[in-house]
Amino acid sequence: MSMNEGYSLVHITVDGEYRAPLVASQLFDQAEWQARDRGEAAPDKVEAWILGAMREYTDATAQEKLRSLVERCPHISVRMINGIGRLGYFPMVQLMKIYRRRLGRKPVIYHCRGESAAQWGLKMRDLFPGDKVVLDVRGFWPAEKLYEKGIESPEKATGADRDLYNSLLKHLTNTISKVDGVTTVSDALRALLIETAGATAGCAVVPCCVSAVVTGDKRDELRESWGVEKDEVVVVYSGTTAAYQHLEDLTIPFMKALMEADNKIRPAFFSSQIDKITVMLQHAGVNMERVLLKKFRQDEVGNALSACDAGILIRKPTLVNRVANPVKIAEYLAAGLPIIIEKGVGGVADEMFGKGVLNGVTLTASDAGMANQVAETISWLNGDLAGKRSTVQDYVRSVYLWSAAIHVSRALYQRVLKKHS
Repeated sequence: MSMNEGYSLVHITVDGEYRAPLVASQLFDQAEWQARDRGEAAPDKVEAWILGAMREYTDATAQEKLRSLVERCPHISVRMINGIGRLGYFPMVQLMKIYRRRLGRKPVIYHCRGESAAQWGLKMRDLFPGDKVVLDVRGFWPAEKLYEKGIESPEKATGADRDLYNSLLKHLTNTISKVDGVTTVSDALRALLIETAGATAGCAVVPCCVSAVVTGDKRDELRESWGVEKDEVVVVYSGTTAAYQHLEDLTIPFMKALMEADNKIRPAFFSSQIDKITVMLQHAGVNMERVLLKKFRQDEVGNALSACDAGILIRKPTLVNRVANPVKIAEYLAAGLPIIIEKGVGGVADEMFGKGVLNGVTLTASDAGMANQVAETISWLNGDLAGKRSTVQDYVRSVYLWSAAIHVSRALYQRVLKKHS
């Protein structure tokens, strides 16, 4: 038997997730890199299957998104496979069988985004017993459903909410017991899955990654167009106004305190919801003349971030936020931005603080001491920012690029292929 087992790889997504920019970067870009990198243990063929409802065949926006994904990922086959639920998902299952047979006699690994996608991978394994299923757990879904209701931890859930949590946890545990391997996004989530959902020590950790480091060749041009002076330090928040981002209660007050303590600090907000953020800033009494408010297309964000000096990510260290690994972290780092981050969130490695990649704050602590943390952060920002940029991008290349991370997945694939063989 050869050291590396030959196989094909199929990434599966369901429930319309393929429409989200996040899934484009986290599933489709990952699959594309698996196809492009022909190094050790590379899959023979790579496909991405989008499973959904029959109506998506005739939905104009769905077809446009499909075309954009095909263009984005030229080295893989992107297939939209739909069916009608009340008819036993006809013709979805029949089409899946046809596409599977086209992949040949070697085993196929179904890399499934979430428990719902894994059910389809398991159906295919029933039909093709040599195939294997890997469950990709992107977040602790049972707790995330509670968080959407404003319940910060499972211990606080009662009645129907507690029943919902228990049901979702049972489903996750049952799915993990059936699949051949598990991968997730942080060491903290890996430990939680082992503790609560039956995952084993073989669970692999692949953080939310990006495809490339931003060159930064537009940095000076953008800063000049924004009216930023050479000695000014731009601290940026990039993202939405979702409640879990804690803009109004944590991020904006801290940004305001930074700019009031040092007039060289320029807060920046990049968002598709810039109007809502403007209202939040006004309510907080922020000097709007000092704030940069921008809206960019997705393909423009990297260059825009590279024109800043530090990113900011402040959330409450709830269970969901402790184990999640937001792609925002990789996006900031790839643009050369060290990050001001609430300690205990983001599923990040402790070594990132020692390397200067992250600057930890504890704004949610009962004895937060805002003034001291503002002063310490300003001292950190006024340090060797050019040196920090170099350190940050070196770290990204080894941890947060798909070209590095896919090899962790390949090692997992080889382990599951050798099971029962």
